[in-house]
Parts: sequence; structure tokens; C-alpha cells
Amino acid sequence: MRVERTADGAAMMRAIEQHAARPLVDDPLAARMLSGWQAVVVAHHPLRRLFLHLLERSGPGFYGAVVCRARAVDEACRSALATGIDRVVIVGAGMDTRPYRLPEMAAARVWEFDLPAAQAAKKAALIRSLGALPGNVTYVPLDLTKPDAATVLAGAGTGRTLLICEAVTMYVDREAVDRVLAYAGRLAAGSRLIITYLPQAEADRRENDRWSRRLGWRAAYQPAELAAHLRAHGFAVLTDIGAADHQAQLLRPQGRSLAVFPGERIAVAAYVPPAAGGSTMR
Repeated sequence: MRVERTADGAAMMRAIEQHAARPLVDDPLAARMLSGWQAVVVAHHPLRRLFLHLLERSGPGFYGAVVCRARAVDEACRSALATGIDRVVIVGAGMDTRPYRLPEMAAARVWEFDLPAAQAAKKAALIRSLGALPGNVTYVPLDLTKPDAATVLAGAGTGRTLLICEAVTMYVDREAVDRVLAYAGRLAAGSRLIITYLPQAEADRRENDRWSRRLGWRAAYQPAELAAHLRAHGFAVLTDIGAADHQAQLLRPQGRSLAVFPGERIAVAAYVPPAAGGSTMR
């Protein structure tokens, strides 16, 4: 499926980034999650250069967007876990390696949700890389397009939680996104949400029609619109960043010159307790 190929591609780009002079993201497991031609490309410098050249020609800024997103979400995870959160729920986990490489997540109870085929591939890669599946991670098959998705998510519990929904919302319809937000709205006070989304302005741009068809974009939001959806479930946006922020905060300070495709923003939100006698709009 398209989403599964996207997950493999993101892992491949994180693996290639490990060979940069100053990597934006520290992911020593990324290469070990790969097999087949992707593993061969990552292992050989000439093939990495050729792959990046071809990728930049076909999708300018895609590589920069993926590695910057990985770094920004890593930092948001660390910030959330520093508040004392010890439960993590990852929706559409793909080949995400954070539960296995971030020290801050090692002591947390983690639930990974994904499509059954994607999850089977992930578990096989982890066993190949680590020898066994970590005991603090629970793997639950999930199809967000099914009406029972919110109920399946609720199986992870609703305590104080870091909920991560990275590179998912643009590949499902709004009804499916609402199922994630419905679950988020039942989490305990002090929870955090990290969610990435396709800006409506990029979805509407005619130059992106080819990518919309190729990647299977389904849902897009204006930043203010997404913030309103989150408020309706008791969450207030703390930060909402995109390509320009990645350039200013991550790339220029390191002297990196990378194009960043502006087709994804990262919103971080916190649960806001209702005022005394008020309501959360939930």
C-alpha cells in the first residue's frame, strides 16, 4: 500500500541522513530496519548520492522535509516526556524507531498502532535488528478508516499520554482523522498531542496535483481550522511549524543547505483543563 511504502521511504531517508557530516536526526536503527534494495542503497556512498540526486529531481525538498520533521518531532517528544508523561501512543507507527532509540521513551509504556501488514513488517524488522520485541511496547493492528478505530485506540487507555500522529492525516479522510481526535479528547489532563498535517494551501496548489495523486493525499487543513478542531477536543496548540521554521531553526544554524517541501506542518498541542464550572467542548 501507498502508506507502507511511505513509511519505508521515511526510514530510508533517516538512514541516509546518518551519513551527513552533522545529521539532523540521530537514528542508528534506521538502516537496520531496511532490507532489499533500500538497504543496499543506504550502505553504499555512490548509490546514496545517486538516490538523493534522483529524489531531488522528482520531489524537490522531500528529503529535507522528512529529516527536518523527524528532528522536530524528536524534540517535541523529549519536551512532552520531560513533563512526566510515561505513556506513549503512536498512531500509524510505520518504521518509527523512537521507542527503541530515545532514552526518554525507554521507561515509558508504548502502544504502536498501524495497519496489519505494515505492523507485521515492522515487527519482523525489529526482531531482525534487536533480536526480540521490547517488553514495554504493545503492537495493535488498526485501520483508521474503520468505524471502530476510536474504540481500538481506547484499548491503550486514557491516562496522561503523549499521542503521536506523524505522517498519517494526509493519507486518510477527515472522518478517520476525527477518530484520532475523538480518542485524544478522552485523554487525561496533562496529555500532549503531536500531529502532522497537509496545509490546505499546498493541497490547493495546482503544481502539487501530481503529488496529490501519487501520494494519495486525502485530507488537508488550514492551521486555524486544525487548531479549532483540537480546541473542540480540549487541546490548545502550543506550536505549529512548517518549512520556513525548519530552515530558520534547524538548517541555517547548522550551515545546511537543503530544500524543504512545504507540504507538511507539525502541530504540538496540550490538554487544557476546563475552567471551574466550565466545559471542555468535548
